[in-house]
Amino acid sequence: MPKRVDHDGRRREIADAILRVIADQGVAGATFRVVAEASKWSTGVLSHYFRNRDDMLLEALRRAGELAGDAQKGIGASMRGRDAVLAILEEELPLDSRRIALTRIFVFFYAEAVADPAVLAEIDGYLERWRRQTEIALRAAQHEGDVDADIDPRTVAAQLVALTDGLSIHAIFNERLLAQLREGNVLRPVIERLAAPASDRAAPR
Repeated sequence: MPKRVDHDGRRREIADAILRVIADQGVAGATFRVVAEASKWSTGVLSHYFRNRDDMLLEALRRAGELAGDAQKGIGASMRGRDAVLAILEEELPLDSRRIALTRIFVFFYAEAVADPAVLAEIDGYLERWRRQTEIALRAAQHEGDVDADIDPRTVAAQLVALTDGLSIHAIFNERLLAQLREGNVLRPVIERLAAPASDRAAPR
């Protein structure tokens, strides 16, 4: 009886290898040959799943968005208050190899999205999910009395995501900014300014 192949699992495995290559060598290093070596699959297997290099990179983009979304949901389920909001934002900063790959692949595809509707849909979906998770965390923090009840969570979520996304892009080009992000000296003060007045924090809703 022929062995059943888990094609979805194999695609994820290859996509994870692509992201490792991107974290180590940048997008330019993610060739069929290099990814084949990193994934332990032949270039023939890669050609079975991907029509060309652009198709392979798009799969990595989808996988990066999936991993980020899973991490954000995990933070929302395990943390509370302003700390949860900060952690969801920091999840997208290039602070380790996985997140460096995430930033690099998105920077690469931001330019592609201008002319490619499929890429635009992937980018837009990723950003919308990130904004939504941030908004959910802000609303929960408001309910707990940890964030000012007078702010509009949707508007502030959009602003915070835009700020964090810009910081991520700048940080991969600027070692000093990256060091500041790693020390927590950039985003944390912004989040702390969202604190509820002391009187409200004493009586969460």
